[in-house]
Amino acid sequence: MRSKLLALLLMGLLGAVACAATLCGARQYSFSEAIGNPEASQVIFQLRLPRVLFGLFLGGALAVIGAAYQAIFRNALASPFSLGVSSGAALGASLAIFIGPGWPVGVSASAIVAAGVSIVLILGLNQTRAAASQESLLLIGVVFSLFCSSVLTLIQYLSDYSQIFRATRWMLGAVPPASWSAAVVAGLLAVGSAGWLWRSHHKLDLMLFGDDFASARGVDPEGLSRSVFVVTSVAVGWFVAQCGVIGFVGIIVPAAVRLMVGLHHRRVVPLSFLVGALLVVSCDLMGRVVTPPFEVPAGVFTAVLGGPVFVALLLRSRHELL
Repeated sequence: MRSKLLALLLMGLLGAVACAATLCGARQYSFSEAIGNPEASQVIFQLRLPRVLFGLFLGGALAVIGAAYQAIFRNALASPFSLGVSSGAALGASLAIFIGPGWPVGVSASAIVAAGVSIVLILGLNQTRAAASQESLLLIGVVFSLFCSSVLTLIQYLSDYSQIFRATRWMLGAVPPASWSAAVVAGLLAVGSAGWLWRSHHKLDLMLFGDDFASARGVDPEGLSRSVFVVTSVAVGWFVAQCGVIGFVGIIVPAAVRLMVGLHHRRVVPLSFLVGALLVVSCDLMGRVVTPPFEVPAGVFTAVLGGPVFVALLLRSRHELL
């Protein structure tokens, strides 16, 4: 009952924030203008509404993927951002942007492939899945992220100023001006990933108790991990290609949801989707109304909110390990 009431509250808040984000921006419109004014209708229904829906699906996808990573690795700090998957996808997308037509595949495909390669490399460096190796996984992810950042810095140094400006703005992480087709693709990826993870909620619950326990209950830990990585690498790669790196959503949202409703993923997955969507849409709205007509990328606000929470989780995790 508590989770249902919380879900209804979150859906109400998300609807209210989505309406505000659709009507507010560099210029604010009323409901009557949205219906009766052709210019306002064009701005709202062709520009703002697809962007709001895109941000909603983006936040939901990042949150549920973070919840799945934390269950697989049994670590509250695990996410595509902290494990270096997002950084790898960003590197692949940046190479496609800087090299341009000479690059063999597009930006989105490069980001997806780079996300998959990043997962393979990180897990290869952390070959064992014993409890003693779980702590090293985050360290490997941090080192891999630093490596990707160094390569990105080298690419920027060798590029011209226009490319550097475009790449820097992109790396900050922002909800882009999206078309209806992009919003539909985002919805398919987000809802598809969340639905698949929700159907696997019992397996994710068992993974929290370790591989041996999950295996004794009929779960294939390695197979489940591979399936999660394949599903999430496609979603993470595509979203990073469109938005840049929006960090901390996959860490702080599942952690907050688990504090509210417990560890059962039957509740964690849908509530994480709603909270993640609410967070990203709210941050995008703040970025558009703080300094109009200029926009502050949503990734700046998620970093400001997520940084202190990440440190608190890190200290708590370290205290529990001692």
